[in-house]
Amino acid sequence: MLGEASLFYGLAALLALIGFSIATYIRHKKASFEALVCPIGHSCDTVIHSDYSRFFGFPIEYLGMLYYALITFSYITLIFRPDLSLPLVSLGLLIVSTVAFLFSLYLTFIQAFALKQWCTWCLISAGLCTLIFSFTLLGSEYGFISLLAEHRRWFIGAHLLGLVFGLGGATISDIMFFRFLKDLRVSKVESGVLHSLSQVIWFGLALAILSGLCLYLPGMERLNDSPKFISKMIVIAVLTVNGAFLNLYIAPKLVDMTFGTWAAGTKRYLRRARRWAYALGAISMVSWYSAFVLGVMRGQTFSLKSYLGAYAAVLLAAALISQVAERVMGKKAMTEGSGVENTEQ
Repeated sequence: MLGEASLFYGLAALLALIGFSIATYIRHKKASFEALVCPIGHSCDTVIHSDYSRFFGFPIEYLGMLYYALITFSYITLIFRPDLSLPLVSLGLLIVSTVAFLFSLYLTFIQAFALKQWCTWCLISAGLCTLIFSFTLLGSEYGFISLLAEHRRWFIGAHLLGLVFGLGGATISDIMFFRFLKDLRVSKVESGVLHSLSQVIWFGLALAILSGLCLYLPGMERLNDSPKFISKMIVIAVLTVNGAFLNLYIAPKLVDMTFGTWAAGTKRYLRRARRWAYALGAISMVSWYSAFVLGVMRGQTFSLKSYLGAYAAVLLAAALISQVAERVMGKKAMTEGSGVENTEQ
């Protein structure tokens, strides 16, 4: 008779095998240019062929196939070789399944708010990721919190790496945005570059959140009384909400709302979106640098009010400067547009 852990391993392996079949099916349909049937009546093809169907250039279904194959192989191996169920192996599988679970939540969020279309097979895959994560957590023979505490250094490194990815991506994204605006507009190709940088930023944010959670759980009593930690969590929350607005509200309008000879006739809502783009970009930059500074600070102790007051002041200053920059660029666009019109006349 199978033990309790082996039962969870078997269920996770079975679900992963089903997930691998779904990912392979989606890949086959895309490669053969065949339409996917969506039982719930939405457009699966709209979802699987969207700009969000790739991550760092890799098709999402390939990532799914890789994940499900890894889970299937790992748990089948552990069923027949229980002596390989070591603490580090258990922790690795838990981290991988957690990442897949969070990534499936992100993709479901994209379907709901960015694409406004549902893919039945994608939703099933998200459900499988949730169940695999649950069975992985339940099947672990080791104390989860003790494993996190034992490997704390690895999570500190991952947390700093996430901040570096996010900070670097945000900085490069802002630099490229202003470089692209030299001709007073952002082309579709340039918008694609900014979209790729956005994925780098989201990757950094996800890594910072996940590793931060792994650091928080073993020392939650101490960290709950830390003004610096609470301030950092607030900054991370701002980054998450700000990033959602940038991706769902600004990114789809980026090509249409940028400057050009037609700026004076641009619709009012696009001008408003342009102002928001500058403000949200400034908030992103300030927040990433704030999170990084809070992460590397050692020894300094201030009150929560002092941390948040300084952060709010810098945010406000950056937002105001961004609006001045937007107005300057807007006047430049209108001036150059008038010049072109006079030359044509």
